[in-house]
Amino acid sequence: MTKNNIDEVLLIGLPNSGKSSLVNTLCRKKVSIIGSTPNTTRDKVSATLRDDDKIYNISDLPGYLENPDELNIKFQNKLNEYIMGAKVILFVIDINTTNYSALDKINNLLQKNIKQSQKVITVFNKCESFQKFELNSNLYKYIYDAEHYVSSIHKIGTDHLLKTISKNITSNRDSNKTSYKSIAIIGKPNSGKSTLFNKLLNEERAIVSNISGTTRDKLEETIRFDSDSYNIIDTAGVPRKKQKNQIDRYASSLAVGQLENAVIAFLLVDSKQGINFEDMRLISECIENNVTPILIMNKWDLLKEDEKLYINKNITSLLKKYSWMKILRISALNGKGINNLNTVIYDLQKQLTTRVTTHELNILFREIWTKKPPHPFRGRRAKLKYVTQYDIYPPSFSFILSGRVPINYQSFVENRLRETYNFDNICLNIKFKN
Repeated sequence: MTKNNIDEVLLIGLPNSGKSSLVNTLCRKKVSIIGSTPNTTRDKVSATLRDDDKIYNISDLPGYLENPDELNIKFQNKLNEYIMGAKVILFVIDINTTNYSALDKINNLLQKNIKQSQKVITVFNKCESFQKFELNSNLYKYIYDAEHYVSSIHKIGTDHLLKTISKNITSNRDSNKTSYKSIAIIGKPNSGKSTLFNKLLNEERAIVSNISGTTRDKLEETIRFDSDSYNIIDTAGVPRKKQKNQIDRYASSLAVGQLENAVIAFLLVDSKQGINFEDMRLISECIENNVTPILIMNKWDLLKEDEKLYINKNITSLLKKYSWMKILRISALNGKGINNLNTVIYDLQKQLTTRVTTHELNILFREIWTKKPPHPFRGRRAKLKYVTQYDIYPPSFSFILSGRVPINYQSFVENRLRETYNFDNICLNIKFKN
């Protein structure tokens, strides 16, 4: 659909027709997860593509099934909406397929929903050893406004396809000049990430089920908190390695990788299970990536009072090192406590954009260094040359020293920064250089 005034290109086809490979080739990066098993893609996956002066969203859909299971029924119920919202549709067909019955159903779906303003391009894929004149006559009826013969794996014909897509796109780079900061939703499987994602968007965007690992793909939408807009990203659950197959390992890696693009992370925990090793590892991943985590204890309404007391005591003990981290207790299913996110995000935004002048920092820390200098490190006491803040999101500070300081003094410096400048709930990036 048109999002932020940007046209959308939608890929539809049968499982294993090569849609995900084609999206990755067109975008020149890994957008969709690729696997040999059918329906590796489980939800609509989108990426923004810039081609010369044009800009558009390209979206990969799960393969269409004649007899869908529980997960795919939920997804295929949205197909009419997705088709009607696209500017260009790529009907991707494996050149070697003989499943004409399923292709007929997609064909009927397209003919029922497409409008005159839309373009449908038929893309015959896996054509590395194929000539146009060899096309099976049974496939002629699936050709629409244009046809392309490509091999997404070998990148044959994909440049020509891109040119055809671009000709049918009306949105240019000036259509979207706004770039938003990102919030990643991370956590273990079945912690309620997709339920929270849907509740925040106020629509059934992500497929939700009781099946562990339902979400595999990165789902991204724009959402407004108070007066600011953010890209919010729903990610796959991150279980222990021994619980993952090859596709789930890649999905987990993709989920953790989203932290590189985020400024805030909603770390969801199933309150019934409590915090465990994987949650602590994800907190560490956030901080290593300079991402501010918000610990969200989901399904809090399902706990009894004595269970709440035990969990709170456990949180205090486990998060002693991260006592600055904001903690929310919510129910994503019924929406209880979610409104508090507006206030929290507003407060974090103010902290993340705080700037302190170099002059002010040097006055503060020269005095601190004089009154309470660091202990000598390997026989040498470090002297402070100067300190400066060089970035925000998060506030980033550089201490230029004549030597090294012990770890406990580094923690002391961080605590003084937090106390002095009200960095109450955010991750700080502090570097000590000598």
